[in-house]
Amino acid sequence: MVGFIGRKIALTWDGAAIAGVREKGIALNGEPVDVTDDASDGWRELLAEAGEHQVNVSLSGVTKSDALKEAWFDVADRIKAVTITYPDGGVLSGNFFLATFSETGPYSDATTFEAELQSTGPVTYTAAP
Repeated sequence: MVGFIGRKIALTWDGAAIAGVREKGIALNGEPVDVTDDASDGWRELLAEAGEHQVNVSLSGVTKSDALKEAWFDVADRIKAVTITYPDGGVLSGNFFLATFSETGPYSDATTFEAELQSTGPVTYTAAP
């Protein structure tokens, strides 16, 4: 039996499909807003809604596309529209910054890689129908 890390996804980066990608992990973060004051009796009080939202997606795969490597070297604009479609049909989309990219070796006519995307602006998730 062949083992894989992550789940296979369909990734589009700036409208271009990147084949052979797996999601290794996703982190959804919300930075709380501290509204503690003298009337809080020493207990911390937080607003019910986070003040800052962040989505980080770790990717790996084997691909023939150079789109992510080229994007990393485009230091003036590493932010692109990203759509991730999961096997069940759920879709995550928004603008993401290419924070890290590494190639870990050749594989036939392709290259193995790892990357991390960090959200910038609103991200939406549409559950599978």
